[in-house]
Amino acid sequence: MTATSQRHFTHTEPGTPETVWLRDPRWSEAPLVDVAATVARYDEILVAAAHPDDESLAVGGFVAAAARLGASLRVVVATRGEASHPQATAWAPALLAEVRAAEAEAAVARLAPGAEVEHLDFPDGGLEGAESALADALAARCRPGTLVVAPCRADGHPDHDALGRAAVTAAARTRARTAHYPLWLWHWGTPDDLPWPQAHVVEPALEDLERKRAALEEYPSQTLPLGPTVGDAPVLTEPVLTRAHRLVEVLLADDGVLTVRPPRAADGVAEPFDAMFASGSDPWGFHGSFYERRKRTLTTAVLAREQYCHVVEIGCATGVLTRTLAERAGRVTAVDVSAAALAEARRDAPDHVLWVLGQVPSAVPAASADLVVLSEVGYFLTPTELIETLRRVRARLDDGGEVVLVHWRHPTEQVPLDGPAVHAQAATMLADLPHRVRYADGDVLIDVWGGPRSVAAGEGRR
Repeated sequence: MTATSQRHFTHTEPGTPETVWLRDPRWSEAPLVDVAATVARYDEILVAAAHPDDESLAVGGFVAAAARLGASLRVVVATRGEASHPQATAWAPALLAEVRAAEAEAAVARLAPGAEVEHLDFPDGGLEGAESALADALAARCRPGTLVVAPCRADGHPDHDALGRAAVTAAARTRARTAHYPLWLWHWGTPDDLPWPQAHVVEPALEDLERKRAALEEYPSQTLPLGPTVGDAPVLTEPVLTRAHRLVEVLLADDGVLTVRPPRAADGVAEPFDAMFASGSDPWGFHGSFYERRKRTLTTAVLAREQYCHVVEIGCATGVLTRTLAERAGRVTAVDVSAAALAEARRDAPDHVLWVLGQVPSAVPAASADLVVLSEVGYFLTPTELIETLRRVRARLDDGGEVVLVHWRHPTEQVPLDGPAVHAQAATMLADLPHRVRYADGDVLIDVWGGPRSVAAGEGRR
């Protein structure tokens, strides 16, 4: 896919690394969309896509969440995407048009079962020249209670930009409201190109993200080769899909279009953990459990240094792992949101451990560290909390330092994330560090980024 108007790029370029996007601190300043309240405000949500797959790539999580919450949803696809492979040798444009239209219907069925999919049949690559007719078509499908979700007007692809402008025109005529999604801007742009004052963050639930992943699998014409030549290569390359699979999505909207909600307060997060101690001092069963003892042994076994200067442990709970880490550290800073857990952790604790009560990301220590451990804590964080926590952890990490993530591999209940989702997001957040260890069994995931590649080489062994 090659843009020919405002921006010049090709899908074959790697684009801006996802790490660059996610490390920008402005994510934490963007308001969070209250999807349930937003759905309740509007009679219907009309999702406008320039090409089949735009709806899934950019806002699949939002669409799935809105459908789960009972929204009346309609997806309007302006073209059939017949020009996605202009140099293809295996498929003619007519076949691409037929296949991509069917893929869109299958994908939307994954995201929002029962939602209507309508194809407007404008020519792929020709929306700029048909902008007036496109606005008319959208206006005929809008009314005052409609929220139109369309590509942003500076997405860099002429079809996307034209559809974004047409959506604004149609909404103005019908008193509908508009929100816009970036798609190719993530590819050619940098964080300074995103209009952050309009950015609203959507945090889809895990089940919504799974529906999005399933929807994208319905587009083999875009994710797999059509044939043997370069012109038959996939349009949706690995960097594009990596950006699509981040844990959050972005909608650009003026104030008041989307209902927002505040971030979680620390006391609300801590309350269920503090309550667990009403039944005893070891609510997680750390003591006497071979599983827990084995996990601690695995965690310390993957560490690449015998001794560390400063270890930070995020989510220390009652400090069982903290004490083991303290045996290999000059000092340890252990952070937890639960006052009850820290009260237990402080009992007979080593003097060189500093216990910090606080909610991450704000409680991530300001001091640099050569080892940061997040064990069984990532899935208790919301997607934005996880992203900002990892951003701060990476910023505090000494050169050559290590980040260790250890998490339960089984499905989770009544928490924002699960272990695999946490580790997948961390892989992009920490992609500039060497990925030194990956351990997985039926229960546990362990990943280590950073540190020396070879312990033996450090001792001069060959």
